[in-house]
Amino acid sequence: MPREVNARVNGSIDSWLDEFTESGRGAPEPLSRPAGALPYCSLTRQAIALHPLARLGWGQGLITVAEVGLEPAHALAPWASLAAAAQCMLQDESDFMPVCDEDDKLLGVVTVDAVLFSVAGDRKVPNVAAVLTTQIPTCAPYSVLVDAVRTMFACHLRKIPVVGDAGDLLGLLTMSEASAASVRDPAVAEVIECFASSPSLFARPMR
Repeated sequence: MPREVNARVNGSIDSWLDEFTESGRGAPEPLSRPAGALPYCSLTRQAIALHPLARLGWGQGLITVAEVGLEPAHALAPWASLAAAAQCMLQDESDFMPVCDEDDKLLGVVTVDAVLFSVAGDRKVPNVAAVLTTQIPTCAPYSVLVDAVRTMFACHLRKIPVVGDAGDLLGLLTMSEASAASVRDPAVAEVIECFASSPSLFARPMR
């Protein structure tokens, strides 16, 4: 075994993976995260695990999230009721609703699961702030689109909040818009093709 390869095998596997696979995915993780983003959840950290899912020739991606049309975000106020959240979910055909403060800063989301658990358990929930989920995947306008698409697939999401550096909610990136943009970005097209043919895509429904 060559000395260089042997040193890498005996050394830190994590650092070697970072060095190798970073050229096969999009921007480094810190560069794809807005400064004001909410904390990662364990599922999101698994979603952005370093795996070269796109060919190295176009691994960095060609377009960013800012170059794709975003869906307007119909955010709720923290004092909104669960009934209002459920109505908005029905209207937008979504499984979660963003919750923002008066300055449009994203505080978290209220999910359809939280609404169902509250109703099924006959809980008296005063507002959506009581069932707020703060650890959610997000992306920035300057995030590479292929990174956002990988996160959506791995977290089984049909849309993902786009957050500015100040934590303000700019809109929602939808899978349909990302798919339409795949004709301009081979990396996005390949990731969609790989996930579409994977059995893991059907492990649970896209939300």
